[in-house]
Amino acid sequence: MPTTILDSHHCAWHAVIDGQDILVRGALASWFGGPNDPEDDGQTASGVSTRANPGIMGCALPVPLTPKTMGSPLPKLPWQTQVTVSTPGGLTLTVPLIDVGPALYTNHAIDLTTAAFIALGGHLNDGLISVDYRIPGAASLVMGNT
Repeated sequence: MPTTILDSHHCAWHAVIDGQDILVRGALASWFGGPNDPEDDGQTASGVSTRANPGIMGCALPVPLTPKTMGSPLPKLPWQTQVTVSTPGGLTLTVPLIDVGPALYTNHAIDLTTAAFIALGGHLNDGLISVDYRIPGAASLVMGNT
């Protein structure tokens, strides 16, 4: 039975431990980066450029590394951690963690690169899709869950 991993009173979504994984269900996913994002210079916290690589598949998670993501129920995760994202319609994609975000005040639980967002059936003009995501093996990174 999944259990809540941390107090998530700072955001509208909840992360749970499911076996060795962290699971987030019913999350809002937005998109970021590439030439279609005027608010983003393309540089990610991991050093990958979404402008130089507009077709890159990846995600950003609100891990507690910036003031806008402090209070997240997610632990700090290594760059390139694999995240499996699924839509209610049954599309599934596994992408690496390449950036930090979205800010907790948005109530979005994951940002996807434009290529990943589109691959999961999202339309950039809509801006959001509903997803579940799983971070395999990440439960061991939660304090007290070793």
